[in-house]
Amino acid sequence: MKDSSIYIPACDWDSTASLPQSLPNWQYAKRLVLVNDTAHDRRGEPVEADVDIHAGHITDLGREVRVARLSGENGPIEVVPSQVHLMDREDELLRCRLFFLADVAAGGSATYLLLYGNPEAPEPCYDTELKVSGEGYALEVENEYYCAVLGKMNGNWKNHYSKRGPAELVNRHGHGVEGTIHWGPDWSDERVGRYRLTNWDGPPLFDYDVIKGPVCVRIRRWGHPILSIGPQVGRPHKVMATVTYSFWAGQPYVVMESKLEVLEDVRFRDCRNDEFVIGEHLPERAWMGPEGEIGFGARGWQREDPRWVTHFNRETGEGFGSIHLEFENTNPSWPQPAHAGFSHTGTWVRYPVQHAAMRAGEHVYERNAYLLHRYEEGGEHGGLADLVDHQERLTSPITQGEVAPAPKSINLDNVMDALRSTSKGRLGGSASSVLSISASSRRSSSRAATSASISSCRTRGAKPG
Repeated sequence: MKDSSIYIPACDWDSTASLPQSLPNWQYAKRLVLVNDTAHDRRGEPVEADVDIHAGHITDLGREVRVARLSGENGPIEVVPSQVHLMDREDELLRCRLFFLADVAAGGSATYLLLYGNPEAPEPCYDTELKVSGEGYALEVENEYYCAVLGKMNGNWKNHYSKRGPAELVNRHGHGVEGTIHWGPDWSDERVGRYRLTNWDGPPLFDYDVIKGPVCVRIRRWGHPILSIGPQVGRPHKVMATVTYSFWAGQPYVVMESKLEVLEDVRFRDCRNDEFVIGEHLPERAWMGPEGEIGFGARGWQREDPRWVTHFNRETGEGFGSIHLEFENTNPSWPQPAHAGFSHTGTWVRYPVQHAAMRAGEHVYERNAYLLHRYEEGGEHGGLADLVDHQERLTSPITQGEVAPAPKSINLDNVMDALRSTSKGRLGGSASSVLSISASSRRSSSRAATSASISSCRTRGAKPG
């Protein structure tokens, strides 16, 4: 899982006693300013942040943490749905992933507080429409817009049902051990055939982990794609595949990330990703090209990647599109996909490479949002304004703003916070200055200057690499 672009370091905390709001029982607060530079209001916007917390500041991570929106510097607070998960522990530092839903006005900003340090806090209970059922990786996930079904054997996205119309995106042309609408990623060599993760028939052919909560459900699977005749044939050990699905409360899209990692030198005939087969309910096709132009009908691109592709139905007004958020191929010969586009079978697919020598350490990565959207005959953007609106939002997410530093007292914990923030991150030459601060903190004549300098780690802490 990639690091989040939003990060709150361990040193970035205040005592709740220093805040103007009355927050009984909670001892600590971290402040997060979110900025919306777009012309779109954000309501219930998914936010994902990496947060470091001192282990000594909290007793039970899942039970104690609350996220609250601050109404003005001295105004009241409103607790919002959230969830937090421990990702790693380093000495006495908890490295966490925080999920919550934020409201930020167009062209504006909003401040949120992360509250913790309350051993008597009750279990949080948030009423969102995100629901999950099933066991292990074979889950059904639904919200107000859809119900998504994952395969019982290979865990790929099998079916997708709209709650706003009659469309049923079910696979009728599948390969592998069970048919699925999502086929990739896969790769083929020039000797024995295609290695697919749709050929998985359950662990131990792959590993998985699952994050569940009221805001986000995330399923990650990883393993070696295999030939249809089994894992003992060919060279599956040379490539590792990882696929992650993220389902959010209140959003009509699902975010999918995939990565093919080359573990040993191997020659690809080709590889494929962003490959969907969605049946006949959505017979029309549309796309936004690399320069932002919108077109209709099937087409393909060579060494270019469209911004989005979609299938839709003019009669029902339903559509299902792939919004391309990130694409990365570290093979120097293929910075852009070899080919992307539609086929005649109700499929879209991307071929990142063709006939390429892939070296150990290279990878192919994608992140896309798959959106149930509306089509309106005669409307803006060729009737695809809903899809265009979501593409603009997803490619211009809300960002992290500056937080005014709060002075800290001179003690070993605070000096170590400052050192920890600079030793692993992106503050450039400031690490040496903090080292000198640590030494000067032993001299009483420099205490005031040291306190002000230590607080500087609050402005945008250095993120661990």
